Amino acid sequence: MIEIKDLEKIYPNGTTALAKINLRIEKGDFVYLSGESGAGKTTLLKILHGEETSTYGYIKYNGMDIKKIPSHALKRKISLSYQDFMLIEDRTVLENITLPLQFRGESFRSMLNKSSTILEAMKLKDKMYILVSELSGGEKQRISIARAIITNPEVILLDEPLGNLDKGTAVEIMSYIEALNEKGTTVIMSTHHMLDENSTPKKIIKLHRGRIINKDYV
Repeated sequence: MIEIKDLEKIYPNGTTALAKINLRIEKGDFVYLSGESGAGKTTLLKILHGEETSTYGYIKYNGMDIKKIPSHALKRKISLSYQDFMLIEDRTVLENITLPLQFRGESFRSMLNKSSTILEAMKLKDKMYILVSELSGGEKQRISIARAIITNPEVILLDEPLGNLDKGTAVEIMSYIEALNEKGTTVIMSTHHMLDENSTPKKIIKLHRGRIINKDYV
């Protein structure tokens, strides 16, 4: 499904963010990207999402180089929940999470139904018409996740999705993400959190200074 070959990202100032990344991710995989801050996790997710381009190497999605897939088409297949949320502060929760659906031209009724379902799962249904600026960091994190999930993408990229959540909420959100994975959605998630012993089997890719230093399966 996703083939990453000799991927490198070198910024104009000479900083190497990623070096010789080789991975194959199959449909339905749940992959953890682990590593310290600055290891290259976010950069890899952004390249997968088409927001940044690699300097060398390539990523193929279902056999096609992602550089040749139009941005709007790629984002329909692969969505990203940002670590820093990337929400519109002066818009409501409903307006924020339905943005991808608005671009598709879906009806208001359809957007409302999908929003109600996902916000209920995120324990935020009562916040639907609240401005994002009035939410806590943990609530904004859940809204970012909801926006990534609402389009029912084939691949969900999650950048530190549990970082701003208390333990109880993190467990609930993780259960929801795992349920999506069990239905066939591919999940690639960067995290510093330890794995729960009862979690679904996952691949763990450990990065250090832009390089893969370990691959494991638990």
